[in-house]
Amino acid sequence: MYKRQVYRPRGGQFIAEDGDALDPGWREYVGIRNFIRLVTTPSYRGPFFRVLLWTLEWSFFTVLFSFAMGLALAILFNDSKMKLRGLYRSLVILPWAIPGFISILSWRYGFFHTEFGLLNRLLRSSLGIVVPWLGEPFWARFSLILMNVWLTYPYMMAVSLGALQSIPDELYEAARVDGASPWQRFWHITFPLLMIPIAPLLIGSFATTFNNFTVIWLLTEGGPVIRIGEPAGATDILISYAYKLAFLGARGNEMSLSSAMAVVIFVIIGTISAVSFRRIRMLEEVAYGL
Repeated sequence: MYKRQVYRPRGGQFIAEDGDALDPGWREYVGIRNFIRLVTTPSYRGPFFRVLLWTLEWSFFTVLFSFAMGLALAILFNDSKMKLRGLYRSLVILPWAIPGFISILSWRYGFFHTEFGLLNRLLRSSLGIVVPWLGEPFWARFSLILMNVWLTYPYMMAVSLGALQSIPDELYEAARVDGASPWQRFWHITFPLLMIPIAPLLIGSFATTFNNFTVIWLLTEGGPVIRIGEPAGATDILISYAYKLAFLGARGNEMSLSSAMAVVIFVIIGTISAVSFRRIRMLEEVAYGL
């Protein structure tokens, strides 16, 4: 005895009362409905804004710390009086030479593993403590930033070293004659002249980090879980959240919301880049008197 099933058109598909859908469906113009769902539906609104905030924090702090570390090393290795600086440069650039996925998996299982990781073994033997590197939201986020700084600081060091070598020595000699301290020489000569060629690269690095799905997925897969049944984990960024909505959602998939998320990512990156490049242009005009 077959049960009579009635299918009615809804949302681009024929759907029965029990939720069963007939495939394939058809195209349906929805306008901005998916964007409205993203910010008004409680099950999506909370995770979306939380993930957006963490994505901005993740991108900002990664670029900030990697640039600071790379610049410090570049200033150190720019000293012509330093012995064996060629050897030291080769050693500190090693993270850049190793394939990224190998480094990430090595950090995940070799350093951050709760029981057998090197970091916890050292902490257990010296202080008697164990840190849940990937098991709690704060430590998982800290671990991600730490590892990504390790992956990106050699690039920042290389570009900073090239920019430093383009600054004329006469400027520093004149500053020394005027009695400027090392900090004053750095803040009033090195940093402003350095930012003109480096700033566009920092914007590019920010955009790359903003969409760095590989690092997130290989190290934490977006975890740890914050709420049972919620697709967004503590370390998910917008791109990994969009991936989960598209392929790992409880309803099978949410391709429409994932597509809306991709548009949101594009708008955010485009806006930040446009504003930043406008500021850089103003800086160039002041520096070169154009």
